[in-house]
Amino acid sequence: QRIQAMRTLVMSAVTTLLLGGAGVSASASVSDMRRAKTKKPRAAYKGDDQTTMSNVLNQHLKRSEKSTLSCEQWSTVDLQEFMAAIAEHREDELQQIYHSVEDRRDLKHTVEDHKSHWAKLNHIVSNHPHLYEPQQESHCREAVMWWTHHLVEEKRGHFRLQGITVPLLPEGPKKPCGRGEGSDEEHVCSYINEKNSCDWCHSTQAEHDAGAEGTTPPDALQKTTGPDDGNPHGWDRLRRCDQDQLPRCQLCEGVGGKVWSDKNEDIDLPPCEIVANASDVDPKTVAPPLYPKAFTVKRKDGKQGGYSDTLIGWKTDPFCFGFFPQNDSIPPLCYRSEDSLVKYYDIEKEATRIDYTIHNEGVFSIFPNITSTILMVQDTMWIQNHLWVVDQCICANPSGNHCETPPCKSYVHHWDTFKTAQYLGREKIAVEWIQNHGTGKSGKMMELDHFILWSHHVWTDPVSRRLVRAWKPFNGLQNYDPEAWVDSVADDSVFEAPPKKCKKGGAPIRINCDDEGHYHPKKSEGIEHLEALFMIAAQKGPEGLQDFVDVLYKSHPAAETPPSSSKRMAKVDFHWPDQQLRSLRIEAFCRSLVGAGKGSHDADGSLQSGFGLYYASIGVALMSLSCMSKLLSRKRLEHGMGAPSRRVVR
Repeated sequence: QRIQAMRTLVMSAVTTLLLGGAGVSASASVSDMRRAKTKKPRAAYKGDDQTTMSNVLNQHLKRSEKSTLSCEQWSTVDLQEFMAAIAEHREDELQQIYHSVEDRRDLKHTVEDHKSHWAKLNHIVSNHPHLYEPQQESHCREAVMWWTHHLVEEKRGHFRLQGITVPLLPEGPKKPCGRGEGSDEEHVCSYINEKNSCDWCHSTQAEHDAGAEGTTPPDALQKTTGPDDGNPHGWDRLRRCDQDQLPRCQLCEGVGGKVWSDKNEDIDLPPCEIVANASDVDPKTVAPPLYPKAFTVKRKDGKQGGYSDTLIGWKTDPFCFGFFPQNDSIPPLCYRSEDSLVKYYDIEKEATRIDYTIHNEGVFSIFPNITSTILMVQDTMWIQNHLWVVDQCICANPSGNHCETPPCKSYVHHWDTFKTAQYLGREKIAVEWIQNHGTGKSGKMMELDHFILWSHHVWTDPVSRRLVRAWKPFNGLQNYDPEAWVDSVADDSVFEAPPKKCKKGGAPIRINCDDEGHYHPKKSEGIEHLEALFMIAAQKGPEGLQDFVDVLYKSHPAAETPPSSSKRMAKVDFHWPDQQLRSLRIEAFCRSLVGAGKGSHDADGSLQSGFGLYYASIGVALMSLSCMSKLLSRKRLEHGMGAPSRRVVR
C-alpha cells in the first residue's frame, strides 16, 4: 500500500508540473552550475568504500528531502517511473556541461530509448529472478544520480511541494550479478555492472581458452561512457585515458608513470613523442603484447631491476601497510615502488613467483636487509619473508571470495591477457628503472608500440619483440628489461606449494596457515616472536638481533636456522641520542618492519628499494598487529629527531 501511495505521489507530482503552468519554468542557479562543473566530489560527500559512501550520501538525502524510502522498498518498475519523470524535466544547461567535458553523468539517450531498454531488462529478469536485486540496486543508484545531477534545485522544490518520495542508495556491498546462464543474463549484468572486471584476466587460463563467459574482455570501443568509475580523482588524460571514453585515446595519452599520491600532479611523467600512427606502421614490425607461456625475468648480472613496479591499491589503513589492487579508483589509494631480483611465470601451472631484497632506510638503515618471496599457485598465495634473522610465512587468499554465487577465485593473469588490445601506434617514451635508469626524464628512451585495453596501457619493443611496459592508473606500473627475459623456468621447484616454510615446523612465524601450509583465516602461530624481535631491535640495535636468534632457535630446534644467523654479525656500539624519545623508536621500527615507506630512490629517481609486491602487503599488515598496537597506543609521537648514532667495532 505504501509503494502504491508513493507511485501515486510521483505521478501526481509529474502531472502537476506538466499542467500547473505557473512556476514550472526553472533555470540553473549558481550552485546548480557549480555542482555540475565539479567532477570530483567534495570530502563531505565521500566514503572509504561503496558502503560507507552510500551511507554518507543517504544522510545528505534524508536531510534535504521531506520523504525518502530505502532502496529495497522500491520495485524496479517504480524506480523506472521515477527516472522517467525526472528525465522529462532535466535541465539542458546541466546536460550541456556534462556533454562538453565527457562527464559520465551525461545522459546520451532519450526517455523513449530508456523505456525501451528497461522493458527488455524487465522481460529478461522475469525469466531470471536471481537478477532482480542487482537490477533494483542499479536502478536506485541511477535514480539518485538523476535526481541530484539532472534537476535544478528549483525543479526539485516543485516536486517536493507535491509530496514526491525519493529513493535512497543501497547501503550494503554491491550484490554480484549473474551465474553463467547465457547471453540474456550477460546483457542484464553488463548494464548493471558497467564494470572493468578483474575476472576477465584473472580467471583460469583453461576457462579463458574454453571461452567461458566473463573470462575475456568485451570490446570497449562499443562503449562511450568511460571511465567506468567516473575518474573521481580528476586525473588528466596523461595519467588516465580509458578505451571506452570519448574522445578516444591517442598516442602519448594514458602513459602514467612513477606516482605517489592521488593528486593529479604527483606523478613523474615520462617524456613521450609520437613516431607514427597505427595506420602508418608496418604491422610486420609490431610485436603483439603477449607474455610467453613460461618465462624468467632476471638481469644477467644478478642485480635487482630486471622487473620493477609501482603498486597502486585501495587504502585500508593509515600507513598503507596492507593494500590490494582493486577494480576502480573511487576510495583513496596507496602507492609503493619496488623492484625484484627475479620473476617467474608458468601459465600451465597457474603459477608466478617474485623475489625481492628490501634495503632498510632511514633510522634502521644499519639493520640487515629484508628479503621477501611472493609465490602464487592456482588460487593461493604464500608470502615468505626473512625479517632480518627470523623467517615468516603468510598464507593468503587473493580473491577475497569476491563472489560466492557461484564461487569465483583469482588466479595469475592470462598469458594472452592483452591479445585483443587496440594498437594505437609507435612512440618514443622514457621507460622507468630498467638498465640502471631513473624515472621521468631520467628513464631509458625507447621506441615502443603502444596498445590499450580498457584502462590498461601496454608497450612492446619492436626490436626485441618483448613486452616492456604496462600501466593501469589505479593498479600500477610494471616495467621489464627487454634483455632480462628467458622463455622458460629452469627449475620447477621454484613453484613448490605449499612451501616448506609455511608448513608446521617451518618458519617460526606462520600467519593464516594450517599445519599443511594451506590458507586458513583462523590459524596462526609465532606472533609472540614479533613482539620479542621488536623489543630487542628497538633496545639493542642490530647486535641485539643475534641474541634474539640464540634464544629463538634454542627453543625451536626443529626450525631451520636462517642463513644470516649462522655467523655473528659485526659488533655495533649502538645507542639512541638522549633526545630521541622511545615513541619515535617504536614508530620508526614499525615503519621499517612493515615496509611502510615508498622505497628509496637516487636523486634522478632510480629505484633502490621498496617492500614486496602487494601480496606481501596483505600478510605484513597481519604480521604487524603487535607492533601497530604499540604504535597506535602512543598519545604523542615526536618527529624530526636524529637517527641513532652508530660505530662499528672491528
